[in-house]
Amino acid sequence: MAFGCRAERWAAGICFRVLRLGLQMSAVRLPANDPRTLARDIPGFFDALFPQLVPGIVAHLNRKSIALVGLEPVSQEMISASGLQHAMLFELAVAVSEQLINGRSVNWPDALSVAWERQRRHFDARHPLDLTVPDKQIAQRVADNLYRMLLAIKADSGGGALEMSPQVPGYEWIASSVGDFAVGRTLIEVKCTNKRFSSSDYRQVVIYWLLSYFGAIEGGKAEWLRGVLVNPRLNSIVSFSFDELIRIIAADRSKAELLELFSAMIASRKNN
Repeated sequence: MAFGCRAERWAAGICFRVLRLGLQMSAVRLPANDPRTLARDIPGFFDALFPQLVPGIVAHLNRKSIALVGLEPVSQEMISASGLQHAMLFELAVAVSEQLINGRSVNWPDALSVAWERQRRHFDARHPLDLTVPDKQIAQRVADNLYRMLLAIKADSGGGALEMSPQVPGYEWIASSVGDFAVGRTLIEVKCTNKRFSSSDYRQVVIYWLLSYFGAIEGGKAEWLRGVLVNPRLNSIVSFSFDELIRIIAADRSKAELLELFSAMIASRKNN
């Protein structure tokens, strides 16, 4: 794919200003070159691409949140009854929900094994020797909520197959990755906290969309058209069109201009 000199000079100028602000991108450690690093650890990189993803826009998006009738949020008091790390507890719930999606009965040893394997890839996770009754009760509640929310999203998306760990293509030094779930061309990312969705949550799905757009242009792969953020702990779902979201947060740049700028910034980072 050819990129214009004007876009490269524009991107180089942005990169220089980012570096002057103290965001030393070449010095940032990129664990496994995961695309989430762009959203989480290099905010200046993302801000150059999508400068209008500001707190007011995030609040506006979050106001579109819906809750499913009949699902109960999981209280902080219930969470406090578990001795597991919260991240491990969340992964355990996702593993249980995947068993439900596959039509299986809950197998706690298998779910724990899957959760621990996922956690230790990115964090210094401790493997619990056993699960307590509160651990199982909380994970089951969150898993049941997530399962029902995914079925609702599936039905709303036209009833296509529910895909687990959909592939996110890599680009240059950014490794390929996987999302949480997908239905057709709808990407679903799951968060399990006691807070509303944050700017970093939106950054993550937008980076995934951008990588999918590169994949569509360069390799004929499908571009994500819609994004959904799901919080089964709070019974919260926010759905959006990527085209509409990009229009709001990209400062009137076209998708082609975003591709040029992103590619130039990636090349600049690679050469540092």
